[in-house]
Amino acid sequence: MTRTFLLRPGQPVPDGVGALRRFALGPAGSREEVVAWDPPRHLGYIVVSGLPVRHYRSDVDLRTDGGGTVVTWRGSFDEIVPGSGAVLRLVLKIMTRGFAERVSRYAERLDPGM
Repeated sequence: MTRTFLLRPGQPVPDGVGALRRFALGPAGSREEVVAWDPPRHLGYIVVSGLPVRHYRSDVDLRTDGGGTVVTWRGSFDEIVPGSGAVLRLVLKIMTRGFAERVSRYAERLDPGM
């Protein structure tokens, strides 16, 4: 994703439950709504539009492990086009891994002692 926008703040402001966010990659992208928010341990969101699926939900859980953090990112969806689920799972896996790697590098820049 190249840009993000907060379309509607949630509770607590700005990123809590009810927040509506847009993630853009050029003219394409998705809109996601936060449905669970327990910082710094848990984030749950659903995709409102922008992916060729129904009922997409992801949950991201963080837990400390020694000197680091274990990230568990789970998602589920119903495919719209029969047989398309395997391809979309692969694409989402690659995207999620990239997000996690970029967040990790960002965190290391904030705290080089990590």
